[in-house]
Amino acid sequence: MARRPGRRSPSNAVDERQPRSFYDCPQWYDIVHAAGTAAEVTQLERLNRKFGTGGRRWLEPACGTGRFLRVLARRGYKPVGYDANPMMLDYARRRLRSHNLRAQLCEGDMAAFMRPGAFDLAFNLINTFRHLLEPLEAVAHLNCIAQSLRPGGVYVLGIDLVDYDDPQPGEETWIARRGRCQVRHIMFNIPPEPHLRRERIINHLIVDKPSGRETYHSHYDLQSYNLAEWLYLLDESELQCVAAFDFDWQSIDVNGYTRDANFVLKRKVD
Repeated sequence: MARRPGRRSPSNAVDERQPRSFYDCPQWYDIVHAAGTAAEVTQLERLNRKFGTGGRRWLEPACGTGRFLRVLARRGYKPVGYDANPMMLDYARRRLRSHNLRAQLCEGDMAAFMRPGAFDLAFNLINTFRHLLEPLEAVAHLNCIAQSLRPGGVYVLGIDLVDYDDPQPGEETWIARRGRCQVRHIMFNIPPEPHLRRERIINHLIVDKPSGRETYHSHYDLQSYNLAEWLYLLDESELQCVAAFDFDWQSIDVNGYTRDANFVLKRKVD
């Protein structure tokens, strides 16, 4: 989901023009997130064999730069991805063409995109679901996925859960390179207030290239869920949890200590 970098700056100059959004910088977003993509797909394949149909028609809501779709296309899948950001989609199409790969891409809304009975597996692993700030939107998304799955299909959804009694601000840094370009992404999070359920995310992006340095700063809110809120949302939807894994893909029992998890969801049986 990511704004083009500004024009080239002289060597060692800093371009801090505002506003900039991390999701509007697809080339830098792709560099930061590329590492580990193939391994994630391998884990999804494992879950598909164990809990799903084993089929090869996959959907990625909020597909961003298409990094997962590229891996899937190389492995012979027929993936479909949608995103609300046309810059991300344009970049994803260019990257697919440059590697002579095929995937279907389209602009779409997470709360509305649906293709009845079309997919064996859907996945969204990095909290994009929490961009849906209204409960009705969140339930609508889950129901759209439920309707889009083939019988026995699964939705693998990654989400961070919060403990309102132990709010901790956080900071994470990723550094990645591609060719002669280095991208450093520094992300801060401000814990949510329980009555507001909004977690503020602050991004700083520092890009060093032979032509100089570019910086981008942006922020947005994510909807927060503790375990009870998350389970209540699932109860309101057409999906149910059949398994859960931590972000290292180790099986876990969901309890009050669960924070970061990939949930395997299936359509409820009538």
